[in-house]
Amino acid sequence: MSDIAPSTYVEVEPEPPEQQERNVWAGARLLASSTVFLFLPFLFGYVYLASLNTAGMWRPAHLTAPLGWGVAVMLAVVASAGLVAWARADLARGKNAASRWLMLAALLVGLAAVVLQGVEYSRLGFGPTDGGYASIFVGWTGFFALIVLAAMVWLEIIVASAFRNGNDAERANLDALGFYLTFVAGLGVVTFAFLYLV
Repeated sequence: MSDIAPSTYVEVEPEPPEQQERNVWAGARLLASSTVFLFLPFLFGYVYLASLNTAGMWRPAHLTAPLGWGVAVMLAVVASAGLVAWARADLARGKNAASRWLMLAALLVGLAAVVLQGVEYSRLGFGPTDGGYASIFVGWTGFFALIVLAAMVWLEIIVASAFRNGNDAERANLDALGFYLTFVAGLGVVTFAFLYLV
């Protein structure tokens, strides 16, 4: 016979809903702050290399980012954040079905932003080894597209759960995502201003 004691089951009490909401909000704020630290090196590199402009090689005349593609990516991200804000407002008014369809539209528009960034890369005419501006441009926009894609994965999880279980189960996640996606849209405007207008 074995001296091993029979296993006992421990019952874990679920957290109250308000605790989960606080945890999700804290996580969203931490995610936003870590995103800032992800993009600070690109901002520093942009300012530093542009101010040095060693041998005039910061941004040679032939390096121009296609403005139309930059506008399209920025507007798609801003539209996605706006649709999520609209979905949150409809959910607060009790329009659950409209909120779900708005979230789905936001997901499609956000994914379109990532696809547009990929199309822009195919039409750039320069790569990351073509100077300081080129390397900052490719790195900054690449990480921005990756951040938008990660936010769309989060939104897809919320959309799938909302269609399966109803919107109320995802209210805290949608609020946190709305905060983060609004932050990402603001970051997209800053990205556009630095890389296309300055």
